[in-house]
Formats: sequence, structure tokens, C-alpha cells
Amino acid sequence: CDQCGGKGTTIQHKCKTCGGSRHVREVETFTVHIEKGMPKGARINYENEGDESPDYVAGDLIVQVTEKEPELGKGDEKHDRTDGTFFRRKGDDLFWREVLSLREAWLGDWTRNLTHLDGHTVQLSRKRGQVVQPNSVEVLENEGMPIWRHEEGPEFGKLHIEYVVVLPDQMDKNMEKDFWNTWDKWRKKSGVDLQKDAGRPAPSAGSGHDEL
Repeated sequence: CDQCGGKGTTIQHKCKTCGGSRHVREVETFTVHIEKGMPKGARINYENEGDESPDYVAGDLIVQVTEKEPELGKGDEKHDRTDGTFFRRKGDDLFWREVLSLREAWLGDWTRNLTHLDGHTVQLSRKRGQVVQPNSVEVLENEGMPIWRHEEGPEFGKLHIEYVVVLPDQMDKNMEKDFWNTWDKWRKKSGVDLQKDAGRPAPSAGSGHDEL
């Protein structure tokens, strides 16, 4: 009926707090413990901590873990998130992009201190004369994310360092001449064949005139 809502009974003296519904809504605070290395999408289950009612058993409260994306400034939308400012995670591995100048990539003799997510320092360096190729990737073992609930094997994933080389926008004539001479000496000494090493086919020996 309209009075009991199909329950078969009615409450004559209704409670002022619940209005006869036999339950009240309260806000309860839970402390969520995030374990080291928890993957995106992991769930934390609190048994029987869902909504309660005299008519049914309380369900579970399920907290799903997600990862917060970095907050980019207005001028950063066009830039990759791994441009030396943010780490990127994929499973147990971390990815970082380190930007080098042409001098650093070509001549070496540099050191960078990378602050990890937990605050410890990872040192990146090259000795003088050690060349870093553009877009080359250096993999550091045990410098990635902690492996969640690992029982055996490595405790951490890998850290992948991608090196990006920034070239100068322009050079004056003297710089260009010096650079070209240095490059040409290195090419001849190393026996570098630009066409062969670039994968271009060698030009065919022509007869000096076009043929149909």
C-alpha cells in the first residue's frame, strides 16, 4: 500500500532523526594505505564498509588506484611530458628524457644529477670523448618503480633514459667553416661513406646523355 511501501508494517512513532527510515547518512573518513609500486588500476577492498541498511547486508568499499597526470602550464601543451621535467611510467619501468647540447653529445665531459621520485640521486655522465647519439636510450637496472609485492628477483624495474640532442639554430661563417673542417677530417679518418651509411643507393654511372 501507499503507507507501508509494500513492507507490510508501518511505524507509528517515527524517529525525529531518521524519519522512520531506520538509517541515517553519515560521513566517515578512511585512511588508505598505498603500497610501494602499486600499479594503476589496483583495488583496495574494505569489507562490509559500504552503505548499511536494516534490510540488507552492507557491501564493500572499493578504492581504485589511479595515477595523477602532471599539471602542465599554459605554454606546455605542445611539449612531451618526458622532456626532463616528468617521469613516465609503464608497468614497473620508468622513462625519462634528458636534453643535451651539441657540445655535450659530441665531446662528452658532462655530469647530470637526476632527482628520483623517492628523492635519491641518479647520476648521468659521460667522460671526455664519449659520444651520445641522438635519440639513443640508456637503460639503468633497478632504478625504476618498486615491484609491487615481489617475492623473488629484482626489487625494482628499469629506468630508461632517452637522450635528445639540441642543435644550434644557426652558425656564423667562421663557426661553420671550423665545424665543416673538423667534420670532414673525422669523416675521412673514420672512412665514413655518407651515402652507404645512410642507406642511399649508389648513383649509377651515366653515359653522359639521357636515354629513352
